[in-house]
Amino acid sequence: MSGSQLSQQTQSEIKRHHGFGSSVREPKSFGRRHEPTTVTINRAGNVRHFTIRPVFLTLAVSVAAVFMIGYLGATAYLVFRDQLIDASRTHNARLLREYESRIATLRANLDQVTSRQLLDQQEIESKIDTLMQRQEMLRERKGKIGLLLEKAEKQGLTVDTPGSSSSDRTGDKAAADGNATDPVRTGSISIEGTTRLASAGGVPLRSGHDMMAGDRAKGTNGIAANEKLFSGLSARIENVNASQHAMLVDIHRAASARNAKIAKVLKRLHVPLPEGAGENGGDNSQMGGPFIAASLASFDSNIEALDGTLDELDTMTARLDKVPLANPAPGHPVTSTFGVRIDPFLKREAMHTGIDFGAPIGMRVKATAAGTVVEADRNGGYGNMVEIDHGGGIATRYAHLSAIMVKVGQKVERGTVIGLVGSTGRSTGPHLHYEVRRKGNAVNPARYLKAGRELAGII
Repeated sequence: MSGSQLSQQTQSEIKRHHGFGSSVREPKSFGRRHEPTTVTINRAGNVRHFTIRPVFLTLAVSVAAVFMIGYLGATAYLVFRDQLIDASRTHNARLLREYESRIATLRANLDQVTSRQLLDQQEIESKIDTLMQRQEMLRERKGKIGLLLEKAEKQGLTVDTPGSSSSDRTGDKAAADGNATDPVRTGSISIEGTTRLASAGGVPLRSGHDMMAGDRAKGTNGIAANEKLFSGLSARIENVNASQHAMLVDIHRAASARNAKIAKVLKRLHVPLPEGAGENGGDNSQMGGPFIAASLASFDSNIEALDGTLDELDTMTARLDKVPLANPAPGHPVTSTFGVRIDPFLKREAMHTGIDFGAPIGMRVKATAAGTVVEADRNGGYGNMVEIDHGGGIATRYAHLSAIMVKVGQKVERGTVIGLVGSTGRSTGPHLHYEVRRKGNAVNPARYLKAGRELAGII
């Protein structure tokens, strides 16, 4: 039997064995146990039979199915991988662009904050420089004002302390009622607090980190705090500036009032005024010019004007020192006035060329003004007499002295003791005979004594 016949016979047996090729099939029954499957392999006449149990067959089919599914899944992955990679790259690129855009925004914000902080720093430093310059200006002004205050105090213009009532701020009231002092307001020269701006580090700046973090409220509060600080210091400096100007105006007003008062008195006494000083004597009938408020004038102009007024006051006061305005016997009664009277010895009318002050023997007699002693000896009816030349044609005589305490040629000041009260010469009792002579002629001393009372506190 040939191999092909054997193969056909074998296949026929297999078909018959399994029921293939038969038109009659046995009915299937549920739950019937399947017989193992036999696989015959014929290779070059070599026939091999393999029996495969259903479990292994099912397992093999399952493995094949799993492998097929895995293969198909891998194939699908490979097919869609490029799309997935492209989508991932697109997503990553979009994220990268967003991050780069955010970083660029943050950098721009940082640059903006840094620039604004630098601008704020420069602005603050500029304001600090301005405040420091104004502070230094006020200090320089304070030095100049201090010199003027010393000069004013030497002239008897007392400097009132800050907080005095408005009625004592100027010397006008003193000039009107003959008060002994002419108080002027100094104003507050304190610049305490501006030294806090000695460096920029002392001024808190706006925080850039807070702004970058989105908390702009802190930066706003920082700016508000700085502005409040600068506003406060500027206001204080302006107050000091205004006080200085007001003080200069007050001193100038007081000095001018005193000059006018002295000039008025001297003119009334026919005493020649110093050249260029108080020519109008306070009379506003020969004045004029445009009105410019004193507060609008520059500080240097006010300083110069005040300095000139104080110099004039100094000249006027120096001239006043040589005018016999003091009382030679203060507190003692006048026993005989100037003018025609009944002579105590001859009992008939006679000219009395002076004023008699009743005083005890030995009381000290003082010079009523500065001058030079031109006579200090016994002089007829005057008895022991001292005559003092005060310049400008004015002289004073002190008679009936019990003792003379100066000598001819001696320089005396107002208040210098020149002798003692007595009753020498033509006298009925101890007293002081006091005369004022202008250009050799006797004038009423009462006019000078009255002027002295008006200028009380000045002489």
